[in-house]
Amino acid sequence: MEDERWIRRGLCETIDWATEGIRVSGEASDGEEAMRFMERHSPDIVITDIVMPVMDGMTFLKTMREQKMSSEVIIMSGYSDFEYARTALKNGAFDYVLKPIHEQNMLGVVRRCVQELERKRKAETEMNRLARSARETLFLARQRLFEMLLTEAPYSPGWLPEQMKALQIELDPCRIRTFAVKIVDWGDKAKTDRDRALILYALCNMLEETGARFGPVVAFPIHNQKTAGEADVAMLHTERYPIGRQEPGIAADLPRLIGQAEAMLGVRIGIGYSGEASFGRLAGMFEEALHAAAYWFYEGGGSLRGAEPIAGAMQADLPYCGPAGWDSRFASALKMGDARLLEQLVRELAEHLREHRAKHLPLTIRRGLKLLFQNVNQKSDALHRRSNCGDGAAPVPLELPPCTADAIEDALLESLSCAMASERPVRSRKWIVERALQFIESNRDRMVTMNDVAAHLYLNHSYFSKIFHEEMGETFSRYVLRSRIAAAKRLLKETPLKIYEIAGQLGYTDIRHFTKMFKEFEGLTPAQYRDHGF
Repeated sequence: MEDERWIRRGLCETIDWATEGIRVSGEASDGEEAMRFMERHSPDIVITDIVMPVMDGMTFLKTMREQKMSSEVIIMSGYSDFEYARTALKNGAFDYVLKPIHEQNMLGVVRRCVQELERKRKAETEMNRLARSARETLFLARQRLFEMLLTEAPYSPGWLPEQMKALQIELDPCRIRTFAVKIVDWGDKAKTDRDRALILYALCNMLEETGARFGPVVAFPIHNQKTAGEADVAMLHTERYPIGRQEPGIAADLPRLIGQAEAMLGVRIGIGYSGEASFGRLAGMFEEALHAAAYWFYEGGGSLRGAEPIAGAMQADLPYCGPAGWDSRFASALKMGDARLLEQLVRELAEHLREHRAKHLPLTIRRGLKLLFQNVNQKSDALHRRSNCGDGAAPVPLELPPCTADAIEDALLESLSCAMASERPVRSRKWIVERALQFIESNRDRMVTMNDVAAHLYLNHSYFSKIFHEEMGETFSRYVLRSRIAAAKRLLKETPLKIYEIAGQLGYTDIRHFTKMFKEFEGLTPAQYRDHGF
C-alpha cells in the first residue's frame, strides 16, 4: 500500500515473489482502498507506507486491529518518519523497512514474516488440538459420571456436587429431567463404527444446542450393557424457568430437532422423556424415559413422547415371556438346520406378539424378546457341545433385530435365511438321520413310531419322513422293519433264546404278529429260519 504508483509497481515487479512462494494479491493507493480490499481477500502480509492521503498507515493499522484482522503488517518508513515506525511496532506492526527500498532488505523482512506466520499457524493448530482434546476429555468424563448415576452406583454425600463443579455441569440437582434418544434407523451414512461414533457426537451437540435455550443441559452417548439397544443417547436438562406443567418447554423444539437429525445426519430418532425430580431418582427417571422412547417399536421413529401418561401402565406391566417352550423348540430346530420348522416357529412368535401387544408396554416386549433370544442361544450352545456329529459347526446366534414389532417376523426370517444359506444343508439332513438312527437303536426294546422320532427331534412328522426317505433310500417303516428282522435273524442264529424271548427283545408283545412279519419279510417263519440254518 503506497500512494506513489511507481513505488507500488516496483515492489510488485522487481522482487521475484513466486520464487519465495508468495502471491501478490493486490495493491492500493491509500488505507481506505486497502481496507475494502482486505475485507474481500484477507491477505497474510500487508506492506504499507506511513504517510498517505485519506487514511495513513498508522490509522490503517489501528483500524485493522479494531476489526480483528490477523494480517501481518510491514511498515515502509523514511528516516524522518522513524518515530512513526517505532509507534507502529508498538501497535502491532511486524517490522519496518527504511526507504529507499532495497530488494534484499525487503526480502529479509518478508522471509522472517513468513516464518512467523508458519509458527503462529502451527501454534494455533496445536492449541486447537489441545482444546479439542480437552473438550473430548470433558465429554468422556461427564459421560462416565452420568452412566454411573444411571446405574444407581452408591456415592458419598458431597461427592456429586464436587464432581459437577469440576466437570462444569450447571444442572440443578433438585430439578432434573431425563431424555432417552433411540436411533431407530442409522441410514446410509453410518457404514463403520467410527461413522456411528461421529453421528452420536454430532447428535449430542445438537441436543445440547437445543436444550441450552431453555436451561443447563448435558447430553452423552449410552454404552451401558444393561440398556443396550434401548437408547443411544441420554440428555439431562434443568428448565431455567419452570412453566408449571408436566411438558417441558424444550418439548416444543424437539420435533424440529428430530427433523434436523434426519436431514443433516441421516438418522431417524425417537425421543422419550421423564418427569422432573432430583438426582437421587435419576435411575428411575431414565427408566421412565426409556419406556417412553420405546414406543418406536410399536409406531416407528420420528416421535416425541413423555412418560407421564404411561406411569400407571409401567407399575402394572408384567414381564413378557413368549410362547411356552418356544426357546427349547427353536434351539433344537436351529441345531438341526430345519428351515421349515424355524419358519413355523418364527410365525408362531410373531402371532404371539400380535396377541400380547395390547397387554404390554413396548419396552417390556423388547426386553422379554431379548431374554428369550438369550435363552435360545444358551440352549443352542449346550446342544452343540453335547453333539457328537463331529462337524464342529458353531450354532447360528439369534439376535433381536432393530425393527418395529410389525416388521420383526420378516426381519427374523430374512436373517435366518441368510444364516441357513451359509450352512451345508446336506450335513444338516445327515445329522437329522443320524440322530434318528441313534434313537431307534437305543429304543430297540420297544416299538418306535415315526411320530416318536419326529417328536424327539422337534420336527414335523411329514418333513422328517421326507428327509429320512431321501437320505436312506427307503421309508421309515420299511427301515424299522428291516432292521428288526435283521436283529431277529442274528439272535436266531447266534443265541439259544426262545422265539418269544427274541420277539420281546425287539419290542413285539405279540409273538403271532412277530412271526407273521418275519415270514412276510423272509418267506420263512422264525422257527423254519433257525431249523434250516440260514
